Amino acid sequence: MNADTTAQKSSTTVLLVYLAAVLFLLGGYISGGLPSIMPEGIRDYAEGFVFCVIAILGVIAIQMGAPVAPALSVGTWGGFLALTFHQEPLVRYLTFGAALFAIGMYGMVVSRNAVRVLMSIELMLNAVNINLVAFARYVDPVAVKGQVFAIFVLTVAAAEAAVGLAIVLAIYRNVATVDMERFNLLKW
Repeated sequence: MNADTTAQKSSTTVLLVYLAAVLFLLGGYISGGLPSIMPEGIRDYAEGFVFCVIAILGVIAIQMGAPVAPALSVGTWGGFLALTFHQEPLVRYLTFGAALFAIGMYGMVVSRNAVRVLMSIELMLNAVNINLVAFARYVDPVAVKGQVFAIFVLTVAAAEAAVGLAIVLAIYRNVATVDMERFNLLKW
């Protein structure tokens, strides 16, 4: 077994231990066991405490060699569950939509692959749809305005995906890559 395989196994082990610790913390928080053993004055801040512990454990896991992207996603979704579990449903949907939008924005900014950028834009549009439907459901449940707007957004997203993929395929025929750094057809 070479050094790369050993390092990869140890980083995966650290990530799995971090995931188990986050699930243990969330299980204790959701079941009510963790807040019941906390002192009376701190019990109201149990979700903030769990969120901070998840963040601290994430930093420790990354310092010990866990892969950064999976560790950040475990911490993000664990923090999302800790902060929104006892909230009303509208807050949960809006927070989920914001997290999905942030993931799409990150993918769009960081990625150099044109297809991945299009997928990230689709994620951002679906986050907007979640917010539209959530507002329609909880603010004005009789009218279907949010659902109608969501259908319009889905239609525009489908057209955007079709046109975007057609452009990417046309460029791929000329350049033989989907790396956006190498798209220089419109430069003088």
